Amino acid sequence: MISVIVPVYNVEAYLPACLDSVIRQTYTDLEILVVDDGSTDGSGAICDRYRERDGRIRVFHTENHGLSAARNYALDRMGGQYIAFIDSDDWFEENALQTLLDTALNAGADIAACRFYPEYVNKTAAPEGAEEPFTVGGEEVLKAMVLDHRMTEDVWNKLYRAALFEGIRYPEGRIFEDKATTYRLLRKAALLSYTPSPLIHYRNRANSLSNIHSMKSLVDYWRVYRERFDTIGGISEQYYKAALSEAVGAVSRMWRWYAGCSKEEKEGARETLDEMQRFIAEHGSEVLSGPYSRHVKAACRFAKSRSRVVFRLLFTLNKLYRSKNRNQYFK
Repeated sequence: MISVIVPVYNVEAYLPACLDSVIRQTYTDLEILVVDDGSTDGSGAICDRYRERDGRIRVFHTENHGLSAARNYALDRMGGQYIAFIDSDDWFEENALQTLLDTALNAGADIAACRFYPEYVNKTAAPEGAEEPFTVGGEEVLKAMVLDHRMTEDVWNKLYRAALFEGIRYPEGRIFEDKATTYRLLRKAALLSYTPSPLIHYRNRANSLSNIHSMKSLVDYWRVYRERFDTIGGISEQYYKAALSEAVGAVSRMWRWYAGCSKEEKEGARETLDEMQRFIAEHGSEVLSGPYSRHVKAACRFAKSRSRVVFRLLFTLNKLYRSKNRNQYFK
């Protein structure tokens, strides 16, 4: 049985399409755990209507504690041998779970992953992800994501053996929870199998949590990559360089959006800003003298300053870039 976990919060316009895509799966041995995370619109009522339509659906109405808490709530109550996640504004292809399960079982893999379609307001973009299938084991599992970039760290384009989540939960109260968790699951997986079939439709919404460049978003982004640096940076020199580049990139992200945050947000993040500057002071010289990109080296140079003029210039240039590249993720 596959446990499909659907966290829900104020998505009444998109939720029916999501739930329809789950109950219409060609693979039918499912339990569908829908967690209404304190929605204030009609989402909760939609959840209840679908529960009446399909006996495989279990609905939980909770107070609002965020996406990670909703996923964790379901993880503590699921009973399947495999787990799939889908966000409540996204949807599956009809054969998604069958294909992912076949991919996992045929290889004996702990995780099966696939490509996905990015969905924008007026178009479906070309599928994202590696175009060739692959199966890797041991140390190559984590490498496929962190070093080779053949696989994304998203939570929702994968099928997981349930046992992987023993001792692992999503960090509550934080954004970028998938970035903070997927690599931990990969470190536990003995085997990963990937299919280039695009099986998920991922809706890009301008107001989604990961696309809001608030101070909280910037701080949580830094926390993810600082933790990854501390966790996997010691595996090898390759991982050290990759994790260092990611952490410095998180510093760059902060400085490029810092000027757009309120005075209160800046005051509240002072401790984090100090931590970032200490990190750059400790590691900046090896970045500047190493084989890192100009982007990363520039981050080290301007991270030493808290000049309002520098921050305002970076913010203005970044807004100009974003206005010409609206459909790109911020890297």
